[in-house]
Amino acid sequence: MSFWEEFGQRITKESRKALQRTRDLASVVSMNADISDSKRKINDLYAELGQLLVKEAFEGVTAEQLRSAISEENAVHEITLSNWQEIYSKVMFIRSEEEVIALNESKIGELTLESKCPECGKVITKGMLFCPACGTKLAQPEEAADSETPAEAAAPAPAEAAPEEAPAADTAEKPAE
Repeated sequence: MSFWEEFGQRITKESRKALQRTRDLASVVSMNADISDSKRKINDLYAELGQLLVKEAFEGVTAEQLRSAISEENAVHEITLSNWQEIYSKVMFIRSEEEVIALNESKIGELTLESKCPECGKVITKGMLFCPACGTKLAQPEEAADSETPAEAAAPAPAEAAPEEAPAADTAEKPAE
């Protein structure tokens, strides 16, 4: 294989890698936007739930009744919710948005080679032996051995180029003798 063919193949390979990294980055940006949107929806729903619960729980209760209930040592204000289905649906929507957030954060971690410490929850780089925050020993996934295989496979390519150059050097030395 000529130098220019090999050079062209390397450029093509690196271009494809750069394109994939760009796609991954665009995916991360999109997932971060989805996470922000889900968090905003959750906050809005919590506000709606709070308003709904206060309205339902304390409708018809005067400020004086509240003060006396608070001042009584074992006062219990029974809360009856007539609109519990609406509350339930909002809580279920919050839970589904939290699942979307967790899924997107997991995907982002895969794309950015980050994970979370199982002990303290801090973000760590995959492949670390210990958590820098809490010192917990981290389990090494078997994938680490697989990820070294492509690097090892890439290493022989330059070694193959060297033998091609070596015969040329040998032939160059022979006429000089």
